[in-house]
Amino acid sequence: MATVASIEEDKKQYQEQLDLVTSQLRDDPENSELKALNEELRNLIALLDEDIAELQPKVHEKPDAPPPDQDKEKWSRDNHPAFKKCSASDEKEEAPVNYQVNDTVLAKWVTGDRAFYPARITSITGSSNAPIYIVKFKNYDTTETLRIKDIRPISNKRKAEAATTTAPAAAPAAPPAPGLVSSAGATLYPDATKDGQKTEDAPKIPKPKKIKAKKELEASKSKWQEFNAKSKIAKTKKKESMFRTPEGINGRVGFTGSGQAMRKDPARVRPHYTPDEDD
Repeated sequence: MATVASIEEDKKQYQEQLDLVTSQLRDDPENSELKALNEELRNLIALLDEDIAELQPKVHEKPDAPPPDQDKEKWSRDNHPAFKKCSASDEKEEAPVNYQVNDTVLAKWVTGDRAFYPARITSITGSSNAPIYIVKFKNYDTTETLRIKDIRPISNKRKAEAATTTAPAAAPAAPPAPGLVSSAGATLYPDATKDGQKTEDAPKIPKPKKIKAKKELEASKSKWQEFNAKSKIAKTKKKESMFRTPEGINGRVGFTGSGQAMRKDPARVRPHYTPDEDD
C-alpha cells in the first residue's frame, strides 16, 4: 500500500514538471500541446492530494488497545465454516488487479454522471504503489484521469454487452445473399443409388495396353513411312496412253499393242499408160 511519503515524493516531481510547463506557456501561450500537458499535470496533482487526504487520518489514528480476553462463545458466526468460505471469497474479490495499457475496463465518468462505462486504458502514470490511469471511453470520445479505485475489471458478460453496444458504431456489414439453409443431413435420390450400383456391377472396359518395346515401335513406324513413300511415287508416275500422239512432224497415229505392225505409206509412182492396155 502506498504511504504518504511516497505520494508526497510523486507530487513533488509532478509539481516541478508543472512549474516547467507553466514557464514555457508564458513564452508560447498558444501552444496546444503545452496546454494539454498543463491540464493533465494539474489533474494528477489533485488526485495525489486526495490520496494524501485519505491516508492522513489513518496515520494519526492510533489502534485501540486489545480488549481483555473473554470467554469464547460456544457458537460464533466468524467460526462457522459457511461464513468462513464467504469471507475468503470476498477477500479474493478484493485482491488488487494489475491493469496494463490497452486493457478494457469499467471506468468511472468522474466529470459526468459518475457511472461506470467500458473504456480502454491508453497510458499509465504515477508510481507502482499509486498508479494513475488515463482511459478513453469506447462509446464517447472522452478521456479521464482516474485512480485505481475508479476502475473495475470487466466481466465476460459485460464484455459481450460492450461489444453489442459498440457494434452499431461500426460500418454496417453487407446483407447476406438470400437463400435457404437446411439443418438436416445430406440425402441422395433413390434413383441415384440404383444407378451407382449398376455402374459398379457393369464390367469394366479394359484399358489399352502400352507398348513397352520402343525398338519394335520404331521399326513398324519406319516400315509405314517406306510404304507411304512408295505409294506416293506410284501415284505420281504417269501411265503411257495408247491414244498418245507422237512428237515431231513425221509422227503417225496408230494403236499400239494391237498385234499388227504399223502400215507403211504407199510409194508415189507416176502411172505409165500404153496403147495395148486399153485393148
